[in-house]
Amino acid sequence: MYGRSALLRKDFQGIFRGVLDAAREGEQRCLTGKRWDGNALLIVVDAALDSIGLNYFQITVPRVKQFHEEYVKTEKFSSFKELAELSPQDTGLRRIMNNERVWKVATGVSKELNRLREERGLKSAFAALRHWAENADYERWKENPIGKIGGVGLITFQYLRMQAGVDTTMPDKIVKKAMQQYFDVKADDDIAFIKQMEAFSKESGYSQILICWAIWLKESDTKSREWERIE
Repeated sequence: MYGRSALLRKDFQGIFRGVLDAAREGEQRCLTGKRWDGNALLIVVDAALDSIGLNYFQITVPRVKQFHEEYVKTEKFSSFKELAELSPQDTGLRRIMNNERVWKVATGVSKELNRLREERGLKSAFAALRHWAENADYERWKENPIGKIGGVGLITFQYLRMQAGVDTTMPDKIVKKAMQQYFDVKADDDIAFIKQMEAFSKESGYSQILICWAIWLKESDTKSREWERIE
């Protein structure tokens, strides 16, 4: 006879069977610091674009790749300091971040993470991102320097932490709808929802990151694991 934990795992596997391999790869990239090949600038640009609710696989991913091609691969930018000083008048940038909120999130987050890197004597941009993510408190996100940046809500705050390798939940509408539909997980507010996801993760044995990736991939009907590849 199955216990509740085993039943949850069995149900989860049945629902997300078609995307589990890709979700596991997304999970491992996050947990091992390999999102966008571990390039913290691309992670921040990804989060900035995602902050306005663009279709992730069809719009955000191609634009991050474009940023990589035009600014990172060409070595125009290699640090948060350079990204923080981006001009909104840059014509190449405007093709990628053609929204004031996106630009403010990208530059604001970069400025704060560069400050943190310098103050803490951290060796790399990713080390600064990871240090921030591990020490940030989602229950007090509005008091956090990055949480105070215009355009950074709790969803973007949590997304950044996930991409830096912290096992937590991005309480977006897609994840909340799927969790309520499939597992009757719901809450009165986003903080309470994250706590519910922590409990579900512990009981099911699946990381919160994997659960979120599985939902995003299933709901977008994306099964390929090639969508994030950069050359």
